Order: sequence, then C-alpha cells, then structure tokens
Amino acid sequence: MSANDPRRDMAELAQLLPAPAERDLPAGRQHTLKEHLMSELRLAGSPPAGRPATRRRRTPAIVIAAATAAALAAAVVLTLLPGNTSGASPAAMRLLAKIATAAARQPSPPVRDSQFWYIKSWVAYLVCNGGSGNNCVLEKPHERQIWLSVSNLCVTGLLREDGQDTPLAENTSCPDRGHMNAPTYRFLQSLPTDPRALLNLIEREMAGQQPRPEEAFTTIGDLLREAIAPPRVSAALYRAAALIPGVTVVADATDAVGRHGVAVAMTFQGVRSEWIFSRQTLQYLGERDINIANGATAGEAARPAARLRQPRRADPRLA
Repeated sequence: MSANDPRRDMAELAQLLPAPAERDLPAGRQHTLKEHLMSELRLAGSPPAGRPATRRRRTPAIVIAAATAAALAAAVVLTLLPGNTSGASPAAMRLLAKIATAAARQPSPPVRDSQFWYIKSWVAYLVCNGGSGNNCVLEKPHERQIWLSVSNLCVTGLLREDGQDTPLAENTSCPDRGHMNAPTYRFLQSLPTDPRALLNLIEREMAGQQPRPEEAFTTIGDLLREAIAPPRVSAALYRAAALIPGVTVVADATDAVGRHGVAVAMTFQGVRSEWIFSRQTLQYLGERDINIANGATAGEAARPAARLRQPRRADPRLA
C-alpha cells in the first residue's frame, strides 16, 4: 500500500483503537465531556502570581512564552501536515467519527435551570518569570474544581484552585446564558447539531483571532474542556473537528495524571495541541500541549469528574 492509501490509514487506526464492545459503553456510564482552562472566566480578584488572568488556553500565548524564533523555524520543518486540505487526515476523521458515536450514545437527563455543572480536573500551567521564554517552567499538576450555573452566568459560581476560593460571575447584562468564549449548558444546547453548520457558526463567531482552522480547533477544544454539553451537541463538535484541515492522530498520548490514550491533534506555531481519549471507552481524558521543537510539555490537564448537580440550600455554589 502507498503512503497515501486510505486502506493504510484504516489499518493504522484499527491498531491504535480497537472497536469497543457494547459492554464497554454502558448506558449509565458517567458522561465526561470537557476539561482544562475554561473560556475566559471572569475572576473576581487577582489571579495567583505568574498565572494568566484569563483561563482560556490560547496556543499562541504558550508559543510566545516557550519558543524562540529558531525553535519555530525548526518546528516548520518538523511539522507533518496531511495532504488533505478539505478536512482532517483520514485516520483522524475515522477516530473522531467513533468518538462522536460514543458521545451521542450517552444519556441525556433533564436539566433544571437551578443546577450547576461541577468539573474536577488536574492541570499544570507553564509559569513564566520575566519576559524571556527561557524562564518558563511547567508546574506540577494540581487540583482544580469549578461550579457554574447551567443557565445564567450572572448566578455566582465558584473556582477552587491553589487553596483559594474565587467567586465567578458575569458583569454584563443579566440574565446571561453565555457565548462561545464562556458557555453555559443552555448556550451549548442551542448550538446546531449539523457538523458543517456548527463549524461555520464557530468560524463566523471567532473570525479574526487566529487562522480559521486553528481558531476552530482551539474553540472546539475550549467547548469540550470545562463544560458539559448535551450528547448530540458533543457529537456534533467532534464531527465538526473532523472537517478541520490539519487535524491528525497521535498514537500514544498521556494526560496530566499519567493515563495513556489516543489523541487527535493540531500543530500551530510550533505547538501541538492534543485532545486525549481512552482507547477502550472513547471517553475524554484530558489534553496536552507539546513544543515540537524540543518535545517539552507546555501545558497539560486531566479530568476525572464532570457532572450536573443540584445546589445545597446552605451553599448554592457547592452542589
């Protein structure tokens, strides 16, 4: 088979990802959808020293801090992008199709506006001191917990990280069901489930921040990280990612707590961003950013828990 033969992609994918048996996808399995640095949380108060004030992870900011011009030049040579410019590589398309099918099978329980979503994760940021990328160090993974209203960002949520509790609330017109940079469940529920329509919407809403493929991949990653979406919308986001040129498969990737899986990835300005999934269940495990010039990790996350919760009367944030 030639290097570009689709049969080769199918064979490689079959080795990377054995088809899960039905028993591996029980109807009642906890649906874990997204993780990592959320879309521009409105933080009340100052962030810890060395941390960005916004929590949405944008790849270019990591590159500026972590890579020199020489490293970026080398990365251009090292990066291998698929010849297909109409969408992801064939192997990535097939993997994302399997992931989308598994996501769509998840239960869709009734959601009340009074609920919060709760997400627990382990994250590690690249912390830089001074203006030089040579002074950046990846910290050890630490626990992060977040509670946010499923329906209204004006309802005070909570971020618990680094031993600090930070109230989270939107300061714009209320009520506020969110937007692409800071979604609620109700906002995600309103998104189209046709993959092409969804991708077109993302590209229109986020136009001008990065080149369209990179911006779309980053935005979908943000929507899959620290939020919970209806199963059909989650499936549509994965299928929309399969339409993005430059998306590839990584055979073996590791999240912030050491779990191995298979990943879909995109490389931009010398950093490869990976979304990591369990080979057996296709469950989202976490993500990792790799500086491909030197192989160094520029950020990582793992998400062991994500669920909808009814608030306690004593403290509505801590459902």
